[in-house]
Amino acid sequence: MHGVIVTNFKRYLDEFIGTDAWGEVVSTAGLQGKTYLPVALYPDEEMEALLRAAESATGLRRDDLLADFGEWVIGPLIDMYQAMIPSGWDAMTFLLNMQQIHERILRLKDPTAMAPNILVHKRGDDTLEIHYYSHRNMAAMIHGSVKGVAAYFNETASLLGSEAGEGGEQRFVFHIQPNKTEAREAV
Repeated sequence: MHGVIVTNFKRYLDEFIGTDAWGEVVSTAGLQGKTYLPVALYPDEEMEALLRAAESATGLRRDDLLADFGEWVIGPLIDMYQAMIPSGWDAMTFLLNMQQIHERILRLKDPTAMAPNILVHKRGDDTLEIHYYSHRNMAAMIHGSVKGVAAYFNETASLLGSEAGEGGEQRFVFHIQPNKTEAREAV
């Protein structure tokens, strides 16, 4: 797991349940004394342990926690990697290029690392179909992340449907719509 995800998970929990929560979550996860850096990679099992402990601390189910975190984390991630995103993009363009962006960022840290497979297809002017494949079983983050991307670009994403497949696969269909209010300046 990317350290930038783990460190942002800490920031998210600090904001969601308070700055003292991270120590409790790390302790409950059995990872006392562990320090996480945004530029390092960590075993997926550690993120799973942190998620289980955070479920307990927040009272949220794993998928709800991942979706909420996925929506929250998009702003900080886009701000961090803004140089990789051409100006003038909107939510639809960003999402259609999400796999390539994810792979480029991942390769900066570890050329051998494998990103989850996120296939995005346009289905009409304002509809996207997203297929998520990963052994990490974090598909719920897609639902939140798409909403976060849309909000970042001052647009709205509505989930039209989702369907679980086998082996960690999940399919989502989203309607993406620009908000009628003031448009966000280009990234």
